[in-house]
Amino acid sequence: MSIVGKALKGTVAIIADGLDFVITKGTKAIEHKYGENEYIQTVSQIGTSSVRASEITVKKLADVVDGGIDAGTGYLSDDKSKQNVGLDRMKTAGKDIVVGVGQGIAYTFGAGAKTTTSAVKAGKYYVKGNQKQAGEEFARTKVYAKHLGKVVVVGLLAFGPVDPNDKSGPEE
Repeated sequence: MSIVGKALKGTVAIIADGLDFVITKGTKAIEHKYGENEYIQTVSQIGTSSVRASEITVKKLADVVDGGIDAGTGYLSDDKSKQNVGLDRMKTAGKDIVVGVGQGIAYTFGAGAKTTTSAVKAGKYYVKGNQKQAGEEFARTKVYAKHLGKVVVVGLLAFGPVDPNDKSGPEE
């Protein structure tokens, strides 16, 4: 990796850590002044997730650019090995970005499907006259819907993969 790539990735990591710190401290200060609030926590989680998704994307884009620099240097110096290494880095990073975006779309679709399925179940219980089960399922629907909202907002704010291993959603 070139010095430019290393510097860019290091800078992005520092900026992301700083933004994450500011979001976390800001959230705590607001909660200290106004008390704990579910909405404040949700905004904090969305902000942190957006920062991390953006960090991953910028690092992958740095790999694409860095690979291009290596490949270009290889072409100029007629070094086949450097050309191949640069092109391979570009291909791998580009593929990672595409796969990450695809996973984000699939993850969003899955979260939407869970929300819809739960809402349909709650409706069926209600129609059948089982108010208790309908209420319990509707409570789960609200949790799924909140998680879906977070996933959608992060996907819109940050061009990058949504972490499919994120455990902040409702438990199965």
